[in-house]
Amino acid sequence: MVGLLPALRALQLRNPAPAGIRSWIPQIERLQPTRAAHFGYSFRPPAHTAPPPRERATRQLRAPRESGCRCGHTPSQSPIGASAPPHDPLDFSHGAVYNPDGAKLTPKAPGACCPRVFIAPPHYIQGPDVMNSLGRYASKLLGCKKVGIVIPAFLHGLYNAAIDKSLAEVSLEGKYEMFNGIPSRVEINRIASAWEKDGMDAVIAIGGGSCNDCGKGVAATLKIPTIVVSTQSATDAPCSALSIIYSEAGAYEGGVVYPQSPNIVVVDTNVVANAPKRSLVSGFGDALSTFYEARTCWENPKALSMLEARPTATGYAIGEKSAQMLYDHAHEALKAVDAKKTSEALEMVVEANTLLSGIGFESGGLGASHAVAQALSWVHSVHDKHLHGEMVSMGLLTMLCMEDTMGLPGRKEELEKVGAFLVSVGLPVNFEQIHFDPNDAASIETFTKVALSQWFCHNEPFEVTKDIIIAAFKRADETGKALVAKHGDAPYKAIHGPK
Repeated sequence: MVGLLPALRALQLRNPAPAGIRSWIPQIERLQPTRAAHFGYSFRPPAHTAPPPRERATRQLRAPRESGCRCGHTPSQSPIGASAPPHDPLDFSHGAVYNPDGAKLTPKAPGACCPRVFIAPPHYIQGPDVMNSLGRYASKLLGCKKVGIVIPAFLHGLYNAAIDKSLAEVSLEGKYEMFNGIPSRVEINRIASAWEKDGMDAVIAIGGGSCNDCGKGVAATLKIPTIVVSTQSATDAPCSALSIIYSEAGAYEGGVVYPQSPNIVVVDTNVVANAPKRSLVSGFGDALSTFYEARTCWENPKALSMLEARPTATGYAIGEKSAQMLYDHAHEALKAVDAKKTSEALEMVVEANTLLSGIGFESGGLGASHAVAQALSWVHSVHDKHLHGEMVSMGLLTMLCMEDTMGLPGRKEELEKVGAFLVSVGLPVNFEQIHFDPNDAASIETFTKVALSQWFCHNEPFEVTKDIIIAAFKRADETGKALVAKHGDAPYKAIHGPK
């Protein structure tokens, strides 16, 4: 029971039961989402009663390590805070490699000889029942003879038979360590120490974002390959070269970045088809924003990708494809999830949510949309009720409103297209739906302070100020209300329930 409770708290809406154990799904669906934003670089609310971390989200991601939190904490040169010792195996900086001069600037900007950089997982494997071939992938692609498996106790009970069978089929030895639910430095070191003398050839992390983050950290510590098995499609974190680190108590400490993406990423779409619809829809919000933020970074010669280098045309194009696949296939994919079945449409949006968006945000760059999402994750009324992609939904509307106000072409027309899509799939588009109180002065102050402190907020091609971001946020609320009046809120209520 020691490992089960944290795992259940961390899972929340992210780790589904397979078809044969669907009786668990209603129990999972009743759990309240208390994760911070993901996209991987997330920031925890500055409260003394911080909830347990998300089984990721949390692009469930996206906060640069130098940014730190905004409640009196001083950013450190270490990617995970002042507690990181010298020569820490997890201490790595993309900026120090690709853009050492520009990464030191405030805000960050291209320095001398700043290159374009693109990274991605060498192997991305997606489809029905691919988890049953996990052993073959590890053996044939990486030459593994012995692997360490990080998995929450809850998921171990669901999947261990299938995993063990896949390992036995290729004579691959596996050793399990139960993930305690929090990707802390202590947990990473505990698991790494347990395997240090075992001669592991790779780490397999099976679960949501937090377990995946922990597995990446263990692999980096042991200097061996990483295999990420994602049990949800709520964010683009599985393909990213980063982890979000927390204290043992669940308080956010910082983001850790790695020199390369996971060696193998596996997504079983039978598992995703049996997940709660809300997790997939949240992924839509995250993945749709990837294109619009990558475009902003591409068009602004002073912007940087999340690799602290110039974005690539490939990253930008992949982000654009991610958005188009959602526009084309999202609604049919949701019908498949309602039926608990895989389909071609579901395959398309899972790839968009996980692979295309994961590559697009990291090698394409982020803008004000994710800065707003990160800021919302610090507001307790939002954080306690919403997933990362839901916060990004409001962030995307805010960014488009901001860019339209500042005269960027085409944004006004895109607001209608983007907003209509968000409403149609059930994502929040106004203050009421995202549970933000505009009359709460403390929430407004926290929101603006955190948003402006995200370095990628300043990838916009104009100076982003407190007044500009507040005005854009309020306009996004007005736009969202008009969209709901025009298109209705039935999809939102179907996911979130009535008031």
